[in-house]
Amino acid sequence: MNVLIKETLAARGFNISPWVGFYFLQSLLINFALGYPLNPFYAVAFTCVLQLLWRHAPRLQKALIILCSLVAASYYPFGQAYGAPNFNTLLALHSTNMEESTEILTIFPWYNYVIGLFIFGLGVIALRRKHHTAVVWSKWDHLGIAFCLAALLSSPAYNYYCGWGFHLKDIGYPVVRFVKDVVVNNREVVEEQQRMAQLSGMKDTWTITAVKPKYHTYVVVIGESVRRDAMGAFGGYWDNTPFASQVKGTFFTDYVAASGSTQKSLGLTLNRVVDDKPQYQDNFVTLANRAGFQTWWFSNQGQLGEYDTAIASIAKRADEVQFLKDGDYLANKNAKDDALLKMTAQVLATPRSQPQLIVLHLMGSHPQACDRTGGKYTVFVQSKETSCYLYSITQTDELLGKLYAQLQDAGSSFSMVYFSDHGLAFKERGKEVQYLAHSDTFQQNFQVPFMVLSSDDKTHRVIKARRSANDFLDFFSQWTGITAKEIVSQYRFVSSQKAGPTYVTNFKLQKVDYNHLGTDIFETKTR
Repeated sequence: MNVLIKETLAARGFNISPWVGFYFLQSLLINFALGYPLNPFYAVAFTCVLQLLWRHAPRLQKALIILCSLVAASYYPFGQAYGAPNFNTLLALHSTNMEESTEILTIFPWYNYVIGLFIFGLGVIALRRKHHTAVVWSKWDHLGIAFCLAALLSSPAYNYYCGWGFHLKDIGYPVVRFVKDVVVNNREVVEEQQRMAQLSGMKDTWTITAVKPKYHTYVVVIGESVRRDAMGAFGGYWDNTPFASQVKGTFFTDYVAASGSTQKSLGLTLNRVVDDKPQYQDNFVTLANRAGFQTWWFSNQGQLGEYDTAIASIAKRADEVQFLKDGDYLANKNAKDDALLKMTAQVLATPRSQPQLIVLHLMGSHPQACDRTGGKYTVFVQSKETSCYLYSITQTDELLGKLYAQLQDAGSSFSMVYFSDHGLAFKERGKEVQYLAHSDTFQQNFQVPFMVLSSDDKTHRVIKARRSANDFLDFFSQWTGITAKEIVSQYRFVSSQKAGPTYVTNFKLQKVDYNHLGTDIFETKTR
């Protein structure tokens, strides 16, 4: 029967070749590797493209195959962790230093690289297919072209039907989408960085109306990549925060980060935001400066340049700023957050009449967590990386305890706030290689700790009312007693008063209702 079918189709000018199935497998893997949902329709269409090119433009086909295979193989580990290219991934590419890049490459499971090599290997095999003679155009070729064009225009046509306009940039082929997403998002990142650089060089526009600080020293500790459900002090399963669990202060158990990555989240948190755009010249540091505070910024995060990241642009506005890392891979690669305490000790050792604002930016629990802990952990939970993650939070808790003791020993009144920029999501869940990475899909990507510890606290207070990082400047104004015309608070931040709806900004720069996000539960299975 199979022979008869093949002979019949051959007589009609249509020869079935194993290469068709091979191209279909290639198309599916390339689609999957680039981070898009699997779509058999586009896989069939791209298979037709490869087959038609082999018949009539074999050199072009080989160039396309090797280019697609190389890009897909290289991007595969990233696609599985972060999905298709978006504003956040391109922003990370611009603002990540060599050290962070190396850590990211080592956190992916080994078999992701094997699959990437397999995809590239299929591309090499496809190059070996020989094209002997010129092929006359047949009706099957014309039908193939028609089908490819129909698939090419299906998404723009659908958008037009829905009233969204007809745009060729909406073509759904994964290869075309990948190029478009990289180009468009890279342009948006460059434009945002140019706007940031321009605003960072401008004088702030704060209009101070009152300055009535309650405390002499204010400390802002910005944590990194800490999920609230991983902290014992905030209801986590493990008792990994002995200091925070017992210290007197105010703890917010429903604080929501502004976004799912450091640069975007803190850009929206620490700056005044107008029409969803951070005004980099108007941030909490320039507000404190304008109010007569002496400001200090100590960071264990990498600095690539003076104004090339949202955080560096804010940090440089402080009276004194020190980075333990300057972006060079070999410079202080393994600097620990504890090194920042030497800087705070020096500041606190000298009596000053001005009110003080000290900012510490930690590496905290940034992936890879085992690099933060030197491979150390106290309890094994599913994987070594997950276990190190829990212990990295213990290290941060110890740092907070030491900083709190420094402030007490200094003898002046003080208040200290600690929060994290964003949470993380589990990847390769339930496997021995389970790890955590940036994401914008789940509520846990935005559920972070927020606590305020002051020298006159009498109790360990818990506030369950939801608070958003988008309102951080409201908190900062109320906390420091700095009133500005540009900051109009709608409620008392440190209270049980209800706030309005909470929105977060995803990696496509879309504002999303936090309540509509899914969940990514922290499994408590131990060994």
